[in-house]
Amino acid sequence: MPKASAVSVLIVDDQQSMRGICKYILNQLGFKEITEAKSGRDALGKLETTNIDLIISDWNMDDIDGLTLLKVIRKHPKTQAMPFIMATGRSDAEQVKEAISAGVNNYIIKPFDVGTMKKRIEAVIGALT
Repeated sequence: MPKASAVSVLIVDDQQSMRGICKYILNQLGFKEITEAKSGRDALGKLETTNIDLIISDWNMDDIDGLTLLKVIRKHPKTQAMPFIMATGRSDAEQVKEAISAGVNNYIIKPFDVGTMKKRIEAVIGALT
């Protein structure tokens, strides 16, 4: 069982307000090491310089979207097994299938609350202590 405060999380979203909400929820769950990226490209740069244990990424972003980011991460040996949760405003079944085939670990529909986020994270990394 991982302790939330020992898990470093990368939040990837092009909207600062969503990054803020996600960060607030993660803080409520006990996470302390939270890195923010404003785009897929920004996230790839942060992954090179920061130790990350979990990625929570928006799907729809301008430069590199969440699905493309996921595919790039799955191809790199250093990050291929990294837990990845996709956040989106749509619950389109085709979109979910596409993310699963690309290797997503879990999926969360916006807007979400603390309880939903906790369930999604625990399904990926195990119970938080």
